[in-house]
Amino acid sequence: MLYLNITFMEGKMHTTRLKKVGGSVMLTVPPALLNALSLGTDNEVGMVIDNGRLIVEPHRRPQYSLAELLAQCDPNAEISAEEREWLDAPAAGQEEI
Repeated sequence: MLYLNITFMEGKMHTTRLKKVGGSVMLTVPPALLNALSLGTDNEVGMVIDNGRLIVEPHRRPQYSLAELLAQCDPNAEISAEEREWLDAPAAGQEEI
């Protein structure tokens, strides 16, 4: 077995064990580290080797404001027949217009 020492911001060292799972190797992360980084299962992380150390960082999706999203839109773009049909369709549920 291979052991890794993991340090997080309070400086407390955590040790975890790499385990073989199928054809891959799994790194288990103690709950205290997950909580400190606001991570859980199925969150994406990035990994890099830096000066002989494995660094694992949260991969956060960019957060855009409505203004940033609208700035990417072209108000003069042509609307397809399918889009026009959708826009002209009557409300189908509890929408407030």
